[in-house]
Amino acid sequence: MSERPVVVLGAGVAGLSAARRLRQRGRRVLLVEAQDHPGGLAGGIQLGGDVYEYGPHIFHTTDPVLLADVKALMGDELLPYERTIQIKFLGGYFKFPLSVPDVLLKLPVTTVIGAGLSFVWHFVKGALVAPEVETSETVLKRYYGDVLYRLFFRDYITRVWGVPPSGFSPSFARERIPRLNILEFLDKAAAGLRRAFARGAALKTEGFVEKVEGELWTTRRGFSLICERMAEDFLKKGGELRLSTRAVAVRRDGARATAVELEHGGARETVECAGVINTLAINEAARMFSPGLGGEVEAAAAALRFRAIVFVGLKVRRSKVLRASFMYFREHSFNRITDLSHFGFRIDPPGTTLLVAEVTCDPKDPLWSDEALVVEEVVADLVREDVLARGEIAATHVFRARHAHPMYLLGYEAALKTLLDAFASLENAETAGRQGRFQYVNTHVAMKMGFDAADRLDARLPRA
Repeated sequence: MSERPVVVLGAGVAGLSAARRLRQRGRRVLLVEAQDHPGGLAGGIQLGGDVYEYGPHIFHTTDPVLLADVKALMGDELLPYERTIQIKFLGGYFKFPLSVPDVLLKLPVTTVIGAGLSFVWHFVKGALVAPEVETSETVLKRYYGDVLYRLFFRDYITRVWGVPPSGFSPSFARERIPRLNILEFLDKAAAGLRRAFARGAALKTEGFVEKVEGELWTTRRGFSLICERMAEDFLKKGGELRLSTRAVAVRRDGARATAVELEHGGARETVECAGVINTLAINEAARMFSPGLGGEVEAAAAALRFRAIVFVGLKVRRSKVLRASFMYFREHSFNRITDLSHFGFRIDPPGTTLLVAEVTCDPKDPLWSDEALVVEEVVADLVREDVLARGEIAATHVFRARHAHPMYLLGYEAALKTLLDAFASLENAETAGRQGRFQYVNTHVAMKMGFDAADRLDARLPRA
């Protein structure tokens, strides 16, 4: 092919989806990934012969087109899965999302009475009186009441994110935290009726609220195997994938992106392009343009923040360690830990499992850079919690994600709009995905974002 390629930045699920769709449309595509493997945060990293996942993730969707696509890619490698989540609190284990019976049976009677009265009061008050300033704190009090809010969320969120709920936009609570299960039940019933009367309706990606809907699926190597199959399909269709290759600049002439500057192994190369689809962190991608996009865009890019995660992977000499597939702890160095045996992972030798503990932090924190420190913190907490004994640990590994979660701080919407408008003003550029649109979404929504971005760009580009 002699035509200039569309360059897709980032081979996570959004980038893989965009690249595959563009190839289906007959476009020449160059997919660029800084890591040595595809998948991004939905992928897996091979360490010591095992696959550890950033998460891990499960596949689910109510969109029949997305489901059919993944089933066609995976065949009998796609396995049904049942997710279980527990929170350790007040010496007991609670199911999550919080259920009314669980709260009633496990909290002290006086606390239950106070929580019930508080829930009714804040629910009614929230329906009648709007707060002067809406924050995640006001939303969570309306969802749970003040008593449960203080017990389960206020200090936990502050510890994990480094910011109290009062400093977060209401979008954070609405998109990230499920409502009390009786309210969630009503929401799901309403959603089911909407789907029943709107057959074939497209999955919406804007304002997406995180929900686990539809059947749940995994593979013997987790979501990373789905990402690998997407990459293989892209290559089979004639696409070009460059791993361990970092985008360092996007050149433009007025409103058109003309070339992408890449770096691999210390050498730089400039690739002239027909267009660009970005799935990297939107604030960093906006800074890549040369000439720059202006002072307002620079200021907006500086205003957006991501929360980083250090992942501590442990290989344990036991077939299963945790009581549930995901477990949350409120007072440890890590906030969440997963046991990959619950996900049907094939782990060798038999009788062993893989744990992945997630330590949220800022890249300036010691835990980000000091591997020995973060491993010891996690192991000491697990031993103290009586989850495992040090002698059961066969191996430890540390891996990181600098842009793990967008932080929906108060006022972030204005900065994000500035960056999205800057991309929209370019004739041949799109931005998509969790990092690319600074939006906390599930993997199937990131896929849909990639498809949509590819369709929009394809419609605007001339044919050779």
